[in-house]
Amino acid sequence: MNQIEFNILSNHLNEIAQFIPLRWGRIQNDRTDNKINMFIFNTYQSLETAIRNLPGEQQNYFKKRWFLWKCAQCDEYLFYSKPDIISNPNSKDQDWDFEFFGRSELRFDLKGTLIPKQIRERNNDIIPKDPMEVIKFNYEEQSKGVRNNHQNRLFILHIPQHWSRENFLRANFNAKSSAYDAYINRLRQNRNYSFFDYNGVKSDIIYLIENADNSVIFEFASSKINK
Repeated sequence: MNQIEFNILSNHLNEIAQFIPLRWGRIQNDRTDNKINMFIFNTYQSLETAIRNLPGEQQNYFKKRWFLWKCAQCDEYLFYSKPDIISNPNSKDQDWDFEFFGRSELRFDLKGTLIPKQIRERNNDIIPKDPMEVIKFNYEEQSKGVRNNHQNRLFILHIPQHWSRENFLRANFNAKSSAYDAYINRLRQNRNYSFFDYNGVKSDIIYLIENADNSVIFEFASSKINK
């Protein structure tokens, strides 16, 4: 993806966010994915046409899955568009999305997510108190499809002001750009950055918190261990 393609796609995602279902209807899985090849569709309208004869639940699944996939492409671009960060040249390799600063030990898979319901229901804080609980959940409860991997991961944890705002926060790439730039600079300035360790792989969390006025602030889970 280049800058022009990013601008077109990010604007498209922002425009259609209001039409995307909030829920998938089911967890990501190969059985439903095999109904159509959603990866060939570049616009929401072309996807809608392709799935119009599927049951409503499956239509919602593909709409949400496609939207999240396209948001992930934009998120990744905001990292590897920086001169000292490279994208994985093998698009079929699911082990990593980008590499920081020419250091192979800093290859990360990027995953956009939400606070897990199980954690949210017993935690009144905006940000979960224990980042490792979120990290562990996302590794252990990940989808059972082809992306069931164990690798370094950087989690983008979306915290909308209200759950009906999730898609709008996912597509707020202006706010995300500022957050990602700050994270990259923090990582660049600390060669011995302390990541969270989960069964031998590195992890970290970037929290994106939407305020009542729709502005977005961010925090890094590792800030407490990288003072």
